Amino acid sequence: MRLLFVSLLIASMLIGSFSCSPAIPKHETERLKKLESALAPFILPAKFDEERVEHLNLRNERISKLAEILEPHDIKLQVSEQALQQSFPLNGLSGFTIQRTVDQCVRYIDGCWLYHDNTVFVAKDPSEFDQALQKKYEQKFALSLLVNQQNFQIGQIEMGVARLPMKVLTYVRFGLPGGLPENIKLDNISWQDTPLKEIFRDLESAVRKELGKNANHSKKESIENFEITLLFEDDEVYERKKSYHFKNSSIESIISTICEENQLHSRGHSATDEQFYIVPLHPSILIGAGDRNL
Repeated sequence: MRLLFVSLLIASMLIGSFSCSPAIPKHETERLKKLESALAPFILPAKFDEERVEHLNLRNERISKLAEILEPHDIKLQVSEQALQQSFPLNGLSGFTIQRTVDQCVRYIDGCWLYHDNTVFVAKDPSEFDQALQKKYEQKFALSLLVNQQNFQIGQIEMGVARLPMKVLTYVRFGLPGGLPENIKLDNISWQDTPLKEIFRDLESAVRKELGKNANHSKKESIENFEITLLFEDDEVYERKKSYHFKNSSIESIISTICEENQLHSRGHSATDEQFYIVPLHPSILIGAGDRNL
């Protein structure tokens, strides 16, 4: 009898916990669907999120190995020379979907990829794509960040605000080999009633100048490659006029402060962090707009 009572008590507690889970507002799920729909043209078709790869041997292989799982589906693979030179840090992948396998393999070479015109394009850096593909990759990158952020937000709602407070995620990484020095700081930089678009351009120039002060010839290419790319550049958020004054501040703290205050998401593309992508967390271009507006 006691065992039955305990079982009923546990069952009622479980039912109660489920019933107390907050309902996800319809506008949140609709926004996620809209973002995923906008991202779809830049990744493999949905069926590749279902079919799994039993095993892909990567031992002593290059990224061109992906052709084995793509060509049977009449999908071509085009890889840049830089990406072809990279080796994998593991022997293989098993049990992942085709989409996840492609994504993981490209991550392991610290590269980037894009699906377009029935072809998977892979590069070590977005600059290796032609101009048209670079623009498409920037859209893919921005939408991927927004999908992740929206999933994170929905997850917070499901768990309850009390368990996991809401906060904006800003990713800025420094100090890795070949990247920006961790201690790089700007002595004195300020703006008065300046559009955000101009602020980021000024900041880009200031960082390049700072990097160039003590750079030797071998570092010149790294300085010139440093770039801040504004994704969804026509979004109204970049026209906001702001005033800032930073003194002896790190690049990380400057970018983080500006992004968090203006609901922007900042992220370096790769471990070298020579290129930063800035994207509105809630771009007006996506609210109530169709995919073709992208």
